[in-house]
Amino acid sequence: MKNEKDNLDELFSHFEGQWDTDHPDLGHQERFLNRLDGKKKQRFPFKLAAPVAAAVAILMGLLIVFNPMQNKNMALNKMSPQAKETQIYFSSIIEKELTKVEKENSPETKKIVQDALNHMQLLEADYNRLTLELQEKGENKKILHAMITNLQVRIAFLEKVLVQIENIKKIKESHHENNII
Repeated sequence: MKNEKDNLDELFSHFEGQWDTDHPDLGHQERFLNRLDGKKKQRFPFKLAAPVAAAVAILMGLLIVFNPMQNKNMALNKMSPQAKETQIYFSSIIEKELTKVEKENSPETKKIVQDALNHMQLLEADYNRLTLELQEKGENKKILHAMITNLQVRIAFLEKVLVQIENIKKIKESHHENNII
């Protein structure tokens, strides 16, 4: 046992003075975490909105040409009964929420509704890609998880949009009430 300790001491003695023993400056961790927070808060640049919208339009056109409903039906056939049921359940909720958002289209909410519809098209395109992948590779937990996550993200997104629209309505109503007096 003592011989092993001597061997280790001898091994590490060669590295003496070469170890990095410096400590970060005071506040390093806080500055690092602030930088991370700053990156998380970055928003989608509006300068890219037009090119992204154009790309979405082209992508949607291609998807229509290649008949995504047929792809979805074939993918549904490859899913387990539980996965089919989950997909149908989430899709019905998404349709209801999307209908609510579309009904709220007014001059005050036009921009937010249009942005929401564009974002939903992107999520739908991603879902269609996952559907094709499911067709090619068969039922796979990772693909199914990604599909369910996509559906959940769409529902949460539409709910947030509806809350924002409701806030816009409340602001308009309170502004209108204040101007009446």
